[in-house]
Amino acid sequence: MLAANSLTDPNVLEVGQVILIPEGGQGGGGGALVFGPDFKIIPDSELVYSAAVGDFDVAEYFKIKDGFVTVYSDEIGGGYLRGFEMVDRVAKDYSVNPRLLLALLEYRTGWLSQPTISNEDALTYPLGLPNPGREGLYRQLLDAADTLGVGYYGWKYRNLQSITFTDGVTIALHPSLNPGTAGVQYFLSRNRTYAQWLQDVSEDGFFQTYLSLFADPFARAVEPVTPPDLQQPPLAFPFPPGEVWYYTGGPHGGYNTGSAWASIDMAPPAPPDTLIAQQGLCYVSPFLVTAVAPGVIARSGRGFVILDLDGDGNEQTGWTIVYLHLAENENLVAEGTRVNTGDKLGNPSCTGGFSTATHLHFGRRYNGEWIPVDCSTCPPSAPNVPLVLSGWTVRGYPGQEYQGYMENATGEFRRANVGRIDPINQLLY
Repeated sequence: MLAANSLTDPNVLEVGQVILIPEGGQGGGGGALVFGPDFKIIPDSELVYSAAVGDFDVAEYFKIKDGFVTVYSDEIGGGYLRGFEMVDRVAKDYSVNPRLLLALLEYRTGWLSQPTISNEDALTYPLGLPNPGREGLYRQLLDAADTLGVGYYGWKYRNLQSITFTDGVTIALHPSLNPGTAGVQYFLSRNRTYAQWLQDVSEDGFFQTYLSLFADPFARAVEPVTPPDLQQPPLAFPFPPGEVWYYTGGPHGGYNTGSAWASIDMAPPAPPDTLIAQQGLCYVSPFLVTAVAPGVIARSGRGFVILDLDGDGNEQTGWTIVYLHLAENENLVAEGTRVNTGDKLGNPSCTGGFSTATHLHFGRRYNGEWIPVDCSTCPPSAPNVPLVLSGWTVRGYPGQEYQGYMENATGEFRRANVGRIDPINQLLY
């Protein structure tokens, strides 16, 4: 039972903690939960956008396929995107392996192998996630990437232990699973009965589709994605000394809610009233965000700036810092630029992702995995690498996304708070 519940001390439990008591038999039979299969489908590096992706090029891969996805396009954000562009964009934004997204697309609806899709449900919901308002390939890819994140990061960092199916059966995830397999098992459980899921996660299910498309995923595994002794390098605040910025959002999803709570939000100093009058709450701030450490800009555009700290320009390896909502203007740093701590990267705005007011969304990844800002309540097996900026350690509250605080070695305290009025959220160095 200790292994089933990731417990190190059977005498220490928390109020409200769910305890799994494994026993034999079939799921849904009442009583204690039974374990799901322990068959490992993919390694962790095959779920996240890691070094295992290597030089895999989605556009080149589409050239050797003749399925419906290769001719598919749709209007997204005022312009048209082709199928390969959608897969590539979602993979990078969510930091999910594009091969996994493609294999799930093929397994669920055959979009890679079938020249035409006659089934209306398969055409409307190609990843098999039938949610109103989430029709079409792009939105299905978004939901698929987020759902994979719920399973992967939930299992690794948030004590996800069970799955419930459409027929009401609930089972416990097997304690020997790796996070990558847990992520796939969780995705394949959506909109499925327990019996259907057992086939999906068996060696004869989705795994066979993956083998047929991309060969053995374990042959290119890069493990571990995050070493147990992982440490953050020194990072400064992402704005110039002497400016007062505002801590407006505590730990929350690196990209959407399914990923690890790897990001925080900061707002720049207040702009002139005339700027808000002209542009509204989504204005381009005249203030600039800066590099928190030396490195190379691995990617720039669509609101993103990815700062690669190991200097090889590859966002799949080592520490990377994710800046989001930077304006597309003359101040935006170019991809490939080598920067030092304090160098200017761009102006905060609402560009990219989802934002209702100008701010900076700031997060960390390591080897493609989103690293939680505060992992003090994570399972003992997870690396605990708190976010520290200019000597301020960021903390969160269990189960309360966007809430949190910062504290430094001298006992000063700042709490996440929307607005620029209360000094409790003012940041200065």
